[in-house]
Amino acid sequence: MSAILRELHRRQPVLARLGFAMAALLATCLVAMLLDGRAIDGASVWTKPAKFAASLAVWFWTLAWAWGVLAPAVRDGWVARVVLWGSAAAGLFEQGWITLRAALGLRSHFATDIVGAFMFGVMGTAALVLVLLAAVLGLLVLLRGDGARPRPWRLAVGLGLVIAGVMGGVTGFAIGAHGGPVVGGTLAGAWPPFFWSRDGGDLRIAHFLGTHAIQGVPALALLAAPGAAGVAALSLAWLGLSVAAFAAALAGLPLMP
Repeated sequence: MSAILRELHRRQPVLARLGFAMAALLATCLVAMLLDGRAIDGASVWTKPAKFAASLAVWFWTLAWAWGVLAPAVRDGWVARVVLWGSAAAGLFEQGWITLRAALGLRSHFATDIVGAFMFGVMGTAALVLVLLAAVLGLLVLLRGDGARPRPWRLAVGLGLVIAGVMGGVTGFAIGAHGGPVVGGTLAGAWPPFFWSRDGGDLRIAHFLGTHAIQGVPALALLAAPGAAGVAALSLAWLGLSVAAFAAALAGLPLMP
């Protein structure tokens, strides 16, 4: 494990350190859950910052790992710098606001107070920037990947990033536009640990599948070791599954009837 973390630091130290910071914040939130009895909708006020810290730790580490698939001359170019510092700023803003609202015992998502409602819109913009920059990194990998690495591997990393960026943006926008993630159901008895709805459609399932293409497509390519055509097929299958989950959620269909 330590060798993997050292390799992430070698590939992109800023993103690797951000991942460590999010992991430390996750641990802090878990301790806070034990000490702070406040709740929102029956869950600890620290649940949401903990979930986002875990997600961002994995996100930043994945971006750091993908950095090593770029051609060396591209890693310090202006487009890569925009992706790097834009991702850092968007992620830190999002996590910072969610954590601050939790500390105050207030909602960060779908807040009804004036400041909270305004900042929810700003937070949505930051989330959109975060996923779109991942898609930009994916395009960089596809167009300017490290020629020393096998083409199927470059395709898997690049396509995974592009799918995550596009589907993350589409599903995230749909959640905000709908006013919540649940369509035609409730959160009563929701599925742990993600607390997806049992009795209605839940847009977060498609959001989860879409954004995790960033890890899922390369992982499947690594296990199956297909050629370039096989990687393209795997990518289309992952995209198709994400779109199917999105359509089912919009139709109000639960994950398991």
